[in-house]
Amino acid sequence: MSRLSQPNLLFLLLPALLASGGGAMFFYPDPQASLLEHLLVDHGGARATNFSAAISPCTNYVTEVGEPSRNSGRTTAAQWLRVAFHDFVTADTTTAAGTITGGIDASIGFETARAENKGMSDLIALGTVMSVHLCGGKAIPYRPGRIDALHADPTTGVPEPETGVDETLEEFGRAGFNRQDAIALTACGHTLGSVHHGGFPEVVGPEAVTPTNTNGGSNFDSTRGAFDPLVVHEYIDSTGSRGGALVTSFNETARSDLRLYESDGNQTMRGLYDMTTEAFQDTCAELLGRMIDTVPSGVRLRDAIAPMAIKPVNVTWDFNGETDRLVLSGNIRILWGAPTVTKVVTFSSGDLVTSLSPEPEKRYTAYGMSDTYFYPFSIPGSAIGDATSFTVSGDNLTTQTFPISRAGQTFFVPSMSTATGTSASFTVASSTDSGLGEERLAVQVAAPVAQPLTLAPKIVTATVNLIKAEDTKSGFQFWKGSYDVYQQVTGAISLTLTQGGETLDHLLLGAGVAGW
Repeated sequence: MSRLSQPNLLFLLLPALLASGGGAMFFYPDPQASLLEHLLVDHGGARATNFSAAISPCTNYVTEVGEPSRNSGRTTAAQWLRVAFHDFVTADTTTAAGTITGGIDASIGFETARAENKGMSDLIALGTVMSVHLCGGKAIPYRPGRIDALHADPTTGVPEPETGVDETLEEFGRAGFNRQDAIALTACGHTLGSVHHGGFPEVVGPEAVTPTNTNGGSNFDSTRGAFDPLVVHEYIDSTGSRGGALVTSFNETARSDLRLYESDGNQTMRGLYDMTTEAFQDTCAELLGRMIDTVPSGVRLRDAIAPMAIKPVNVTWDFNGETDRLVLSGNIRILWGAPTVTKVVTFSSGDLVTSLSPEPEKRYTAYGMSDTYFYPFSIPGSAIGDATSFTVSGDNLTTQTFPISRAGQTFFVPSMSTATGTSASFTVASSTDSGLGEERLAVQVAAPVAQPLTLAPKIVTATVNLIKAEDTKSGFQFWKGSYDVYQQVTGAISLTLTQGGETLDHLLLGAGVAGW
């Protein structure tokens, strides 16, 4: 898996997926998109990331469980929206050079000591996209490619409860959002969650603290766990929570939402009020999408990740522990499929056609709330011949073809590669008749470690030259290498095998089944 050091979301979540074992060699369409698609889609069963468990039900709070979570008055989904907004709004789109600084770059991890970010230390890195979608909102397109900041943004200023409306609008405008955008984005963000006495006693009084609301949360609307337009309706109609404590606070200087909503005579809020639920959801999805896509100049976001109807998972060459023979194994994940439907895998050499049967446990996916099935396979390399791809077909499926390397080409050996604590050891195999010299092989290592002043990890990188081993197996020569970070590794270690600058293979160590 190469270059996974860049997406901030991925390596922030990988520590939660950490387990022993090696990951796949073949990632479709590529390592970064494959793992992000996994996080967005697979939410149940043995291969689940458990990403959604921290969000849904949307009144959950991730750092507590059971009754304390239900009584905390906090919600993880709403707090992720808050951390994303605070990371975004220090963007500067008005620089003299015409470049963008800040935005969604994970610099928030270095900014938690700032007054406007107090209380952020409790946040776990969860995605805005999944929080909105799992709590009833529209699916926001997620485009990968963000790059983690290595320091706090130079621009300061996040709207606080006491911030005047002119300054608030200036801060939104600097980030590229006009008055109407600012009002609507605030309403969209405040359809989830609460303001808490524990974090903002100047906004919410101590009377809010009760045995069933231990953090003294004052909800923005009567459905704090549902992404819906009720916050707008209760504000305009002066019912329920009336827009929340930032509208109704006992402290008039802390009524920042009220000042913002009234800054255009409530015209924007009335426009949102008159919308259908569908139109409101579309508006919020567009604004939140713009927010998460605000990134520094020089960052190039990729195409949006969409659920793959057919996805090969953990497809890898390795040696069978009993026979020492080379095998190609893995799973074919089918979304929205039925276990009775015939699935067929055909290899490009034409030497083998095999039918697959699903694992007995069906999976649950956040997209479409439908069943997902995994079809395992393990095929001897001798039966595949010189195949360089395989095709998956079946009833009600659009046939798709996926590339593989030929049996006998140079590859990582997952069963002979490990990650433990602070280090990684890895083995590469190649056919003994390939004439390959070890001086031509190198492994690029990327390992996440703890970083002072932020939850986001630092990615340590190195290049390791491989040493030819004395042992061989089934006509394959082995090369070995290792790397010690001398710090506790906090997530999966990425390995990229290169030969003369050309990438030959990828391996993800320490991700386990859920991390692939």
